[in-house]
Amino acid sequence: MNRNFHLENHSLVLMRPRIVPPFGWVGHIPFAYLVVDLLRPRCLVELGTHSGNSYMAFCQAVRALELSCRCTAVDAWQGDEHALHYGEQVYRSLRSRHDPLYGDFSRLLRASFDGAVGQFEDGSIDLLHIDGLHTYDAVRHDFKSWLPKLSDRAVVLLHDTSERERGFGVDRFFGELSSRYACFDFRHSHGLGVVAVGSQLPAAFSAFMREAGDSPEAMRGFFEALAGTLVDGDDRPTTAVTEPQPVVCQLFYRGRDEAYDESRMISQPVDATDDTVDLQFRLPVGIRPDYLRFDPADFPGIYGLKRVMLQEGADSHVKELPQLPGRLGHVNGEWVDAAGMHTLRLVSFDGDPNVEFEIGSALAEVVGDDGLQITIRVDYELVVSDPALHRLLEQQAAVSMRRYARARVDVQNLSQAFSQQRGEMQGLAQAFSQQRGEMQSLAQAFSQQRGEVQNLSQAVSQQRDEVQSLTHAFSQQREEVTLALQQLQQGINLLARRGFWPRLRRFIKRGQ
Repeated sequence: MNRNFHLENHSLVLMRPRIVPPFGWVGHIPFAYLVVDLLRPRCLVELGTHSGNSYMAFCQAVRALELSCRCTAVDAWQGDEHALHYGEQVYRSLRSRHDPLYGDFSRLLRASFDGAVGQFEDGSIDLLHIDGLHTYDAVRHDFKSWLPKLSDRAVVLLHDTSERERGFGVDRFFGELSSRYACFDFRHSHGLGVVAVGSQLPAAFSAFMREAGDSPEAMRGFFEALAGTLVDGDDRPTTAVTEPQPVVCQLFYRGRDEAYDESRMISQPVDATDDTVDLQFRLPVGIRPDYLRFDPADFPGIYGLKRVMLQEGADSHVKELPQLPGRLGHVNGEWVDAAGMHTLRLVSFDGDPNVEFEIGSALAEVVGDDGLQITIRVDYELVVSDPALHRLLEQQAAVSMRRYARARVDVQNLSQAFSQQRGEMQGLAQAFSQQRGEMQSLAQAFSQQRGEVQNLSQAVSQQRDEVQSLTHAFSQQREEVTLALQQLQQGINLLARRGFWPRLRRFIKRGQ
């Protein structure tokens, strides 16, 4: 840094802010502190404040420096196509934080930019921050409309000079201003353009602009490093202190051929400490949507969806939406079982939990002339509203989801293997059944053969008995023959002894 600008003399850049979502501007808060310190403005105006991170930082610096400065934030607090549309709760939340701290020198002016410009004198504003609709035509119109109100020491800040999508045109207009005024831009946190409009700028600010022009990368690198102490490259808080935020639920509705849009949205704050709440939304008269999308909060958490009830008019019959699980469509989060409870439990690891369900087919039985009232009973089991925990939760969720994905693949592989084994088992069962049939046939044949064998055995046994009887008879006959032979022999021997045989031979011969 050169002798004309000494950053060490501006320790204000090291102050710690208290921030709220969204965090897209937070990376420029250290420079917001510095520009207030360098300019010492008498009148500061911001066009487009939303939740107030930039404006509250300007006011914080004014308070710390004890400046005599009137500050005004101009916003309709309804949103636009770039900031998106938001509900009344954003304004209420900002006012509850702003008024006690800075209400004595600052005001929140709820008006359009064109409607508010007439409330300021020409040449009165020393610091103007433009952060409204970011189209080329819109930012050019805002600059030209408020240019007469700028003083001869005025500086203008333009946010989103690094954005070139979704119709953003700030970078183009900033390029045109660079040909007429001394300008410098930061590239981090969506970009911030610094335009030195006044002809009589304070010497301290002029020294900064010279130094930034001489060493642009060094200046950008320093403030980008400071931004890193507040938010990371994805606009998530690191060490900055975040203000507690209310829980807000939203109900989007659409026809069959429509897309969800903030213009068809109803929001309301929720006292999530009551655990189970009935949230009531009344749709405009004549609206009969086909689909609803319910966002229970803008925070990670665990949300139980118990029932949805429909009513047309305060005095008409209340009808419960039947078969809710079967009507579910897109879900941002993970469904988990709620054991023992008639509840659909949604677990979300990011800041946009939501669930869509079909409703059109059930509206034929809901009749009446008043606007349709939809009541959703929700269990707010866990709401992680501290942004400091979100990144840790996302990282842990990423690890858990990777494990879950691997486990799911393993289960699918096991299921396929089991299915294949089940097919093989079925084949084996069929083969076994066929073999069992064959075994039964063999058993029947064996039984038949065993009967025949038994019959043969009985016949053999009978024949054996008959043979034994014959053997016995033959043995008896043999004994009788043997006895007869013995008796015959004895008779022959007796005759021999008595000389019978010689007389027989003589008788035979005599006969011859």
